[in-house]
Amino acid sequence: MIRASSTIACLSLATGVAAGQLIDLDASPSTIGPGESTVITMSAGFDSADFAMAGIATELVINAAEGEFSDLRLIAPMDGPGTSEGVLAGSAIEGIIAGQLNFPPAGIYADPTNPIAFWQVTFTASVPTGGLILDIETRTSRFDVYTAMGSATSESRLADLSEGRAVIFPSPGTAGLLGVGGLLACRRRR
Repeated sequence: MIRASSTIACLSLATGVAAGQLIDLDASPSTIGPGESTVITMSAGFDSADFAMAGIATELVINAAEGEFSDLRLIAPMDGPGTSEGVLAGSAIEGIIAGQLNFPPAGIYADPTNPIAFWQVTFTASVPTGGLILDIETRTSRFDVYTAMGSATSESRLADLSEGRAVIFPSPGTAGLLGVGGLLACRRRR
């Protein structure tokens, strides 16, 4: 019996940012083996001329997966009223709604951190069978910012948004070992 230890790596793919609006996906730790987990964090970046993030509505589309998702959660302060961590629905995590208040008359000011982390999920890898493990991307329908600290009014920046994308895959050594193991298994059957 041949046993191959496996490592999975995460590659975040940056896209061109027109005016500074972006969704970023990051996995930590960036390498995991079968049965191990990584936490995928979604962050939003906005143009420096704006004050803070107001609200985001997005989904995480999963193109291929060998593993499972758990512990969906919003990250404070983007877990304000009317928000949702989303639900796993087939090949997507739908209904992710994050947002924070900026209401100066009541002394409530949004966190101006840029970029600001707003959502996390844990991905646990199953035993890889070779090839792609996980290809994820965002599909955002709302990306609003507060333009000024002293205003409760928000504006959409969706038109200039660069969507997030990340790929988690077996390391080249693992894929090679799995290929050799598969050849040996085929040979034994003959």
